[in-house]
Amino acid sequence: MTCVMPRRTPALLAAVLMMATVPPVESQEGIGLMLLGDVGTLGSPVNDWLDQDLIIDYFQIPLAQKALTEKELERYTAIYFPRTLARMLELYDMIIICEEEELFTKYTTSKQKMLMYEAVDKEGVALFNSVPNEDFEEAAWAGTTLAELMPHNYLGDFKTLSGAFKIAVDSQGVLPPIFTPFAKLGIERYTGPWCRQLNPRIGSTVWAYVEPFETPFFVSWTVGDKGSRTSNVASELDEPWWGSAYRDVSSENPWGGDLFLNIVYWSVGKEPVTDVFLVHTVRRAIEDYLVLRSVTLALVDFIDAFGANVRSLEDELAEVTEGRSVARQMYYEQRYDEALDYVQGLYETMKKVESRAMELKDRSFMWIYLSEWLAVTGTLFVSGFLAWTLMVRRRLYRDISVTRARR
Repeated sequence: MTCVMPRRTPALLAAVLMMATVPPVESQEGIGLMLLGDVGTLGSPVNDWLDQDLIIDYFQIPLAQKALTEKELERYTAIYFPRTLARMLELYDMIIICEEEELFTKYTTSKQKMLMYEAVDKEGVALFNSVPNEDFEEAAWAGTTLAELMPHNYLGDFKTLSGAFKIAVDSQGVLPPIFTPFAKLGIERYTGPWCRQLNPRIGSTVWAYVEPFETPFFVSWTVGDKGSRTSNVASELDEPWWGSAYRDVSSENPWGGDLFLNIVYWSVGKEPVTDVFLVHTVRRAIEDYLVLRSVTLALVDFIDAFGANVRSLEDELAEVTEGRSVARQMYYEQRYDEALDYVQGLYETMKKVESRAMELKDRSFMWIYLSEWLAVTGTLFVSGFLAWTLMVRRRLYRDISVTRARR
């Protein structure tokens, strides 16, 4: 277990490193994440960040969806939360919890919290929690079994640090490279309007600080039988500093998602990314590919509804989709240059498929327009012929003649 240190103390941090860097066993099939709380595409950028990473598979149980009633939230959690510890371990390497209005603490049962506790304490599953943004949420967390696993003391003073802040990375070179690669790219110059105060426990490690408040920004420690890595961050993931805010105006920070993914990598025992710019470029290429793929699939479904023959397009789409597994393997093995070239190739192939789909749509629409034109034109001719016959030539009418009455 590591220790809370005074800021920038290389000798002590070196000792911490010797104790803290034994990695958990890394899954050879990628990284499985369970997301709980204020997650989901309607309220958090986390999904967008995770979608850009080829080796992460995740399942979300969003508990902050305003459209759901309390009964629906309870039912949703009961249905989708793993029923057994074995099932949880089969699916997930890490649990990410973003609290919102006590929804996590309220709508997960004691049994479900205990399953998570056992997964972390006994089986090596990692756990991440952004510090709640209200004092009553903090108090609710303090009453859960999970609180004792975290490096942040939820029973400490709750305080919102209001005012512009930046982060200062501890860059002494003795900690694993979660934050330090971003310091070289200028992440310390981006500002956020507020965050929370972290209360690090004795035994935890501070990786970055909040300036000018001189409080920790990110803390972690190892717990349990298998050295699970648990961590807290002082700013919720949907807040402005991360650069993809769902609250207020985002900062210009382009590295928030990449930093979060580095935290995930380190938490599950995978080497954090050091060539951040290259991997950032790969992830943007993946995002572009996924957007184009989504648009192309929607387009193919659309023209299929009009009765067009889309079999060849579906075969090509299946081929391109299978190529994703090749890119995934390259990405997993950190062959990022090769992965970038391959994903860009997939993108170009998908553009060709989209182009052919557009041509097929245009042909389908041409027949639709032609049919409609013929129908309208035919109706016009028939109507005109009838009007001419009845109203102009009046061939079907006889002149009225006067008859004589018989005597």
